[in-house]
Amino acid sequence: MRSCEHQQCAPKHLAQEIRSCILSQLKYYKKPNYPLLVCLLDLVKNNSLDDTGWLIGLGCTLWYENSIYIVRKAMELCLRAQEKIDKAEPTLFTNVIQYISNCQQYITAQDITRFRSYEYTEFFYTEVNQVITCDRECFRLLVQIVLSLLFKLSSGEMIMQLADKVQEIYHLSSSEFLPVLFDICCTNDDSTTQLLNTVLLFFQEHPSSAQVIFESINVNPHTLFIFFIHRCGNSHDILVDLLLENDSGFLSYFYHYVVYIQKDITAFKLALTDETDINTIQTILANTTRVLEGGGFPYNTKPLIKRLNRLEEQLLH
Repeated sequence: MRSCEHQQCAPKHLAQEIRSCILSQLKYYKKPNYPLLVCLLDLVKNNSLDDTGWLIGLGCTLWYENSIYIVRKAMELCLRAQEKIDKAEPTLFTNVIQYISNCQQYITAQDITRFRSYEYTEFFYTEVNQVITCDRECFRLLVQIVLSLLFKLSSGEMIMQLADKVQEIYHLSSSEFLPVLFDICCTNDDSTTQLLNTVLLFFQEHPSSAQVIFESINVNPHTLFIFFIHRCGNSHDILVDLLLENDSGFLSYFYHYVVYIQKDITAFKLALTDETDINTIQTILANTTRVLEGGGFPYNTKPLIKRLNRLEEQLLH
């Protein structure tokens, strides 16, 4: 028994030594290099630090570096550190507001169009301008940081300040807001699920703040889901593919979103569009239910089928 306890302690002791070694390297670098940022990020992800707030201040100083790899990791470090903190970090909030202002000043519509291109890739960075080193991944991380802050902001003034910035961006091209948002933030299944689920959770947990920030830009769980269905070709195929992945997070999101619809079916109907109307949704639900009933899924589909059947009935009235 003692031998077993000793074996369990050995990895823990090694982890502490590695953590101490990584943190000691900060003394020798005026600014952390890329390998050190990766190590710091791993410490945060593995809950190896008692306090992560100070890392936000460190990360924020690197958002304007020349290396795109440094900028990306610095923004991700700030995001992961903020997720570990109960309250919104003021330093991060201030930096986000300033960064958005700088992007408004220096990033052009042509730059955004290039980021949205299907041929665009994060593997090969092309300089946007000499003031800000950024790419689509940076903007995706920025959106995640904003959403993370929103969950923890307690100051009405700060919420309004962030809402004003969001509205400024929206009014640059209101008709293109959702397409741009999806092109930047939904480049794969995981990032799409993350955006849909985060907005759903925010509306469930902070309905008052959600109304202040998102009502004026026509963003809510319904408009996002309907646009997602539109991007899927108004078909059930991609929906079923995502539901087949038991560990993707989409199953949990979709089930809870269906419950959310059922609580306010009127709001869902108001969010429907000419391209994705009620008949389209009814067809997608019916086809999805039929596939679920056919079996072959790595989980019990009965609870979801029951919810979908009930939703189909509600949409008929």
